[in-house]
Amino acid sequence: MKTETTEDVRSPAAAEEKDAEPAKAEKDDADSAAAEETGKAADGETEPSGDEPGESAAKDAVAETDAPEDRPSWRKRMLGLLTGQVAARLLVVAVLIASIVTAGLQWHRADEADARADERRQVGDSAGRFGQALLSYDHTRLQAARNRVLSLASDDFAKTYDQAFTGGLEGIITKLKADASATVRTVYVGDVDGSNARAVVVMDSEVHSTAGTRSVLGSYLDMKLARSHGSWKVTEVTSIGAANESMTDPDGKQQTTPTQPQPSPSAGG
Repeated sequence: MKTETTEDVRSPAAAEEKDAEPAKAEKDDADSAAAEETGKAADGETEPSGDEPGESAAKDAVAETDAPEDRPSWRKRMLGLLTGQVAARLLVVAVLIASIVTAGLQWHRADEADARADERRQVGDSAGRFGQALLSYDHTRLQAARNRVLSLASDDFAKTYDQAFTGGLEGIITKLKADASATVRTVYVGDVDGSNARAVVVMDSEVHSTAGTRSVLGSYLDMKLARSHGSWKVTEVTSIGAANESMTDPDGKQQTTPTQPQPSPSAGG
């Protein structure tokens, strides 16, 4: 028996096609890799490629040149801003302190003025009350009138007044059955120096007695006062005249001068 061997005889076109298959596969792989890189670049996944050596050096030089200029400029702006804020705050504090000092001085001066005015009111009040007590009395209650005067007088003047009252004035008032009333027209306060003061009291008074009616308008009492235990006391009184004085007898006849001495408590003048 004869065996036949069949050889794979290929045509030249088939051989070329078989040889081209590996090259085609490599090309397809390259195209696939290029497409993948393009997709990543579109999605932003690709990493930036490095700069060329010359370009990187230029950028570094620019950064080194700009950095020293940018930092001082930024610091200057911040320093200027902070300085302005501090200056504004200091100005506000200075204005506030000046306002407080001014208000304090004004308050102190106003307080001193109020204290002086209050002191003068006290002097005037004491002088007016003393004048009214001195020229007002009831013959049936002479002890009460005496005590009012003594309470407003200094110790020395109280002794002087008490001697004059008990030494003769009390007897005349009782004998004539005299009753007197007085009102304060005005008080002029003079100098107030520490614990001493002076005042003039203008009085209107009227005395009714068995001898008639005596009217005295605008009588002036010059007083000296001293502070004693927190209050003002009269130390001296001087009568310096009256604007108008008249006397009417029991029959209603007016006389230019009193026909009899009329009781008019006073001391020192």
